[in-house]
Amino acid sequence: MSGKREVLLGWRNSSPQAALAFFAPEPLSKTDEVGLSTLFPEFAQDGALANRVFVVRSPFNMRIRLGRGQNGQAGFRLIDEPGSMSVNAFRGLVSPIAPTAQRDPDVPACQLAMNLVMISDEPCSLQLMPPFLSPDFRNWPGSLVCGRFPLRAWPRPLNAVLEWHDKQRDWVLKRGEPLAYLMAIYDDPSVSPRIVEASLTPALKRQLSRVDDVSSYGRNVGPMFAEAERSRPGKILVPKLTAKIVRDGPEAKAS
Repeated sequence: MSGKREVLLGWRNSSPQAALAFFAPEPLSKTDEVGLSTLFPEFAQDGALANRVFVVRSPFNMRIRLGRGQNGQAGFRLIDEPGSMSVNAFRGLVSPIAPTAQRDPDVPACQLAMNLVMISDEPCSLQLMPPFLSPDFRNWPGSLVCGRFPLRAWPRPLNAVLEWHDKQRDWVLKRGEPLAYLMAIYDDPSVSPRIVEASLTPALKRQLSRVDDVSSYGRNVGPMFAEAERSRPGKILVPKLTAKIVRDGPEAKAS
């Protein structure tokens, strides 16, 4: 293997409102949650694994309590606390998983919209995982359901699904604390991803609309991955231009 090959891994907020409230995903290697030399000794020199795992942080303060919804099914409500999000915002983000879609009929599941889309022009699988290094995660009433899909073919808004095992415990999320981990998986071990905010180009917009909400038409979307890959544009990831203040003047220039 002759050195590393850097590739771009894009992210984009999928909410048209309150985009400034959301945090950009960051490499685990850049956080202070873990001493990498202790946890990953074989990767301590260059953080190879930790550079492919990205932390998604909660943009809100929220305490969710399990209760009863319609028809005796599980329901989830927001507990009003100082600094918590509004009820209207909560209704747009949190929804119960239908009993027929639960892995265990006795374990209710709660879906939380993460308002995040990841994008790649490189062959890449995206693995969503619980934030297993976070101290707050140990107090959650259950665990996030892991999921993996081919990112190059299937850019879509991500959801966090919590299986609620401890029915007496609330799900408490604090702004800035880890909500989930995302791992970028490449066939080529020399690949090193660099995270960038993506522009909403016409090509990306078309691909997003083609795969958005496909799962509502059926749960088995796997066979559609190949078709989405065949028909996608060759390039959909373009880094977003951001304004930088010039030191000697008020002008801003794109970068």
